[in-house]
This record gives sequence, C-alpha cells and structure tokens, in this order.
Amino acid sequence: MNKKIPEDDFSVVISADDIRNKNYSFSAGQYFEVKIEYVDITAAQFASKMNEYQTNLQNYFTEGKQLEKQILEQLKSLRYE
Repeated sequence: MNKKIPEDDFSVVISADDIRNKNYSFSAGQYFEVKIEYVDITAAQFASKMNEYQTNLQNYFTEGKQLEKQILEQLKSLRYE
C-alpha cells in the first residue's frame, strides 16, 4: 500500500501537476532538494584522503586489467561443437 509519505534522502511526494509542469520528466534532480554538508578539514587531511582515493583507484585499475586478461583467455578457450 502506498501511503505517500516522503522519506528524507530517499523519496519525495509529488503531484501529477508537478510532473506535467516538468514536461513529464522523471529526472530525480528536478524533484529532490540537493543537500550539501560541508566539513572543515585541514590541507593535510585533504591530501591524505586524496592519496587514499588514488591508491584505491590504482588498485581497481590493476584488478580490472587482470580481469580483462582472464576474460580474454576464457574467450579463447570457447569452442563450438
């Protein structure tokens, strides 16, 4: 049952007129209010976070390349019978 209750950061209740006025667009950004929370951090904390993100991203790239090789090897082993 739809109780039409908005949930913060999850859902919003709008009317058919709201949708009509937005030219029948269901793009969530048109109906949700953007909430930005700012956190004060030091330059050192920022640099540390950026280094962590860069390391994680590099690990993901490396893993992706390994998976790509595995997929290509598996494709080579496929045979039509």
